[in-house]
Amino acid sequence: MPSYYDIDTILAEEELLVVKPSFDFSLLAHLDPDSAHLQQRRSRKRPRGDDDDDDTNDEAAKVDATDNSNGLPEGTKIKMPLWAVERWALLGFIRFPSLPRHYGRKMKERLEADPVSVDLRSKNEHYFQTGMLLVNLLLRASHVALRHSSAGNSRRSRQSAAQNAHTIAMEQSAQQARMLQRCLLSTMMGRRLCRNFDWSLSSLDSNGMEDDVSSHVNRLTELERNMFVKGVEASGAVSRWREFGCSRMGVSGVVLKMQQRQQQHGVQMTASATGKELRSSKRRVISPVGGEAARAF
Repeated sequence: MPSYYDIDTILAEEELLVVKPSFDFSLLAHLDPDSAHLQQRRSRKRPRGDDDDDDTNDEAAKVDATDNSNGLPEGTKIKMPLWAVERWALLGFIRFPSLPRHYGRKMKERLEADPVSVDLRSKNEHYFQTGMLLVNLLLRASHVALRHSSAGNSRRSRQSAAQNAHTIAMEQSAQQARMLQRCLLSTMMGRRLCRNFDWSLSSLDSNGMEDDVSSHVNRLTELERNMFVKGVEASGAVSRWREFGCSRMGVSGVVLKMQQRQQQHGVQMTASATGKELRSSKRRVISPVGGEAARAF
């Protein structure tokens, strides 16, 4: 599991997902940006009756409109970040009608055809981290839904049509998550990784000058950029070792810190031993009549 304070994980969880509520949500109409327009249309289309005969109906309609104005109806498509829908998905409060477009079927076909030429950074700077977090969420939510459905089948033989539809939808989501997981792994560890490794080795020429790799780096995600930087550093270290291989190696910083700690510890031990010797040089002698005298030996 990623760390709670990991900045890359925090940024990866900002991906917006399209979800649908499994039932009516009260006081959550602000999650739908079209709720204000719908409310205005309802108020305009409200039927008008006679003043004397339909006063009661008008008051009831106003009460109903006031009660439903802040509600989010079932099946409404809304967009929420990944970090906000995790608990709702595990509780079965929402459904995932579709994956984000850059994780969909067409994107998978492009990645399978030519993963090197795809600009993943323009889609999501943390493309692989977000994809794996999404896969993990879908698999966990589908597992919880299937477990609840199996428990419900043991209690009663028949389920409602809504529960059956929700179970089928979660099974499809789990299947899409497994396909997405295979696509992400094959893309990250396949030809794209080999090309990134080649660019990291060839970024420094024989004279130690850096080549222009901006066209390649600009299409890399944050994970791939970190791998590229580490590869360039390793390539430079190997070049320096080949050139100055017979020279004396420098002392590691870890070794220097250990030596400093040992020296400080030795000084402290010497100071404590000196203090003990000084204290033991003076002893207290008790006289037979109860008096005390100090003698220095």
